[in-house]
Amino acid sequence: MSDLELLRRYFAGGDRRDFAELAARYEAPLLGLAHGLLSGRSDLAQDAVQDAWMRVVRSGKHFEGKSSVKTWLYRIVINRCADLRARHARSVGTEWSRDAATGDGIPPREAAAAAASEASDCRAGLRRVMETLPEGTRLILLLCYHDGLGHDEAAEVLGLPVGTLKSRLGRALEELRSRPEMQEYRS
Repeated sequence: MSDLELLRRYFAGGDRRDFAELAARYEAPLLGLAHGLLSGRSDLAQDAVQDAWMRVVRSGKHFEGKSSVKTWLYRIVINRCADLRARHARSVGTEWSRDAATGDGIPPREAAAAAASEASDCRAGLRRVMETLPEGTRLILLLCYHDGLGHDEAAEVLGLPVGTLKSRLGRALEELRSRPEMQEYRS
């Protein structure tokens, strides 16, 4: 059954299994996207995705199908992440600190032990470099590579023509490659 059929059936009859199926399809990729947008803060990523699902429950019956359900869900999560970043910044009284998060909310001792492996070091290094990129650049890279959306889907999520997305993606990759911190990860 398509995503749209599941969504419509859920709102027509309120069958939780339809909603559960939709959630099963997208929970992990949405969490991954939120995690990347929220500096690796798993707690905030979970909040963003949970809030997004609540918004779907409250207002999904008004979804008109002008985009795919998938890209609609991604857009909701992106907006929730932006809201959480702004709320966090207001509560702390400063701008969002890109380097404040140490990854997955792991205490420093455990994080140091986990960082012993080369793969962990590479991921941590890439996360640090990604955090230094402008938010729009980071978002394009996350959508196209972390979440594996095709160019058409990523463009739809961002409300951009495909050609514009491809140009921005090319510039984002150039910017990422040009960072001195990335030199050690080149083969």
